[in-house]
Amino acid sequence: MREYENKYINSEKTAWDLRSILSDLAGSWWMILLVALSASLLTYSVISFTHEDRYTVSTTFTVSQGGGESNAVTNLSAAYEMAQKFSVILDNNILKKTVMEELGLDSFPATMNASIVQESNLMQLSVTADSPQHAYLILESVLRNYPTLSDYIIPNVVLQTLEQPQISGSPSNQLPVRQYMIYAFLAAAAVVAALIAVFSHLRDTVKNEQEFNQKVDAYLLGTIYHEKKKRKSSMLITNPVRSFRYVEAYRMAASRIRGRMERKHAQILLVTSVAENEGKSTTASNLALALAQEQKKVLLVDCDFRRPALHKIFDVKDREMKDFSLVLQGKEKASGTFEKVQNLQLYTAFSKHSIENPSELISNGRLERLLRSCCKKMDYIILDSPPMGLAVDAEELIQIADAAVLSVRQDAVLTQDINDAIDALNQKEEKVIGCIFSNVYPPIGERLRQGAYGYEGYGKYSKADR
Repeated sequence: MREYENKYINSEKTAWDLRSILSDLAGSWWMILLVALSASLLTYSVISFTHEDRYTVSTTFTVSQGGGESNAVTNLSAAYEMAQKFSVILDNNILKKTVMEELGLDSFPATMNASIVQESNLMQLSVTADSPQHAYLILESVLRNYPTLSDYIIPNVVLQTLEQPQISGSPSNQLPVRQYMIYAFLAAAAVVAALIAVFSHLRDTVKNEQEFNQKVDAYLLGTIYHEKKKRKSSMLITNPVRSFRYVEAYRMAASRIRGRMERKHAQILLVTSVAENEGKSTTASNLALALAQEQKKVLLVDCDFRRPALHKIFDVKDREMKDFSLVLQGKEKASGTFEKVQNLQLYTAFSKHSIENPSELISNGRLERLLRSCCKKMDYIILDSPPMGLAVDAEELIQIADAAVLSVRQDAVLTQDINDAIDALNQKEEKVIGCIFSNVYPPIGERLRQGAYGYEGYGKYSKADR
């Protein structure tokens, strides 16, 4: 039934998680910047290779009717007629050939245009070429040679130069290259950001509590919201600088775990995760502390023999502790292995050094016998194991444990891998009693309302308490 419900729920579309998207965008800023810069440089390269600068040189004439009949109306009419017919002169191959011979050119590298200034008898002649020198020389040559043709095509029209041609230093078709580069930069950045946002949404991880309930095949025991960690500051709930919300979340989770373990008549609890850095060791430590604060006798054992970390979390110096792994190997005596945490009914068994092949150490029976003997004196035993995605140790330790809890970090591991890990732990017997959803960032809207509702202020420890 549970599997059917999950399949039905998973088929529903999940909402876009803005925090997850913004987090992915912030983490991929270098990719966005790199692609945007590449697009900007590519735009510059394309324009440089494909765009050819053209230079225009022009001159202005006054157009008047010859033969002593000149007046404003006739001059304006002559200007219109001159502009229309002068284009024919400019396109004439005889004129172009004359200019080419005069300048010693193999081809005619320019375009010419004649136009009138609106509502006037002024006509403008312009020449556009690949260099300002070519444009100027061609225009000068045209001015010298066009009369030989104009007298036949446009008789009785007098042209007087009003403005001498000047060499232009800037292209007439100059493109705003810098502006295009900025546009390309912004467009590429927007496209990459949009793609990252889409991939972030489509990535099948657990992004919030709603998705946890929809996707994960296990009970949500508690949500541990993100807590700022200062350098050399413990993340244990006994640290007075930890927020009320953080401490109470672990206490509530521990209470739920206790209730479920009592119903199962379980004593040995395995705490593991799918991947590294999902907070399993911190979770195991704080659950042990929370249960001990309920006046329960708890034994916390570091069974991550590959990378032991509990002694670092509790800030225990190497010289102050006995190596539990050496006890299991028979290199040291068991007496004095379990250290009591001050003012609490919490006992610890820490390991110092990593072991190359801990599977044999777990499966030889010595660990199980030692833990079963401790069950007579302890209410609960919590085992911190290696991540399931890196080693088989957790699947071997589950044979010893009575129950298991999976630490799941927000937006860190694929949902399929989480459910596969739960199935692996439940292979022979249903031992997974739930998951701890850790390092969860509240929704952005909720974080903005925190001040109004007092999340940060309510229950904060005073200086006197510290």
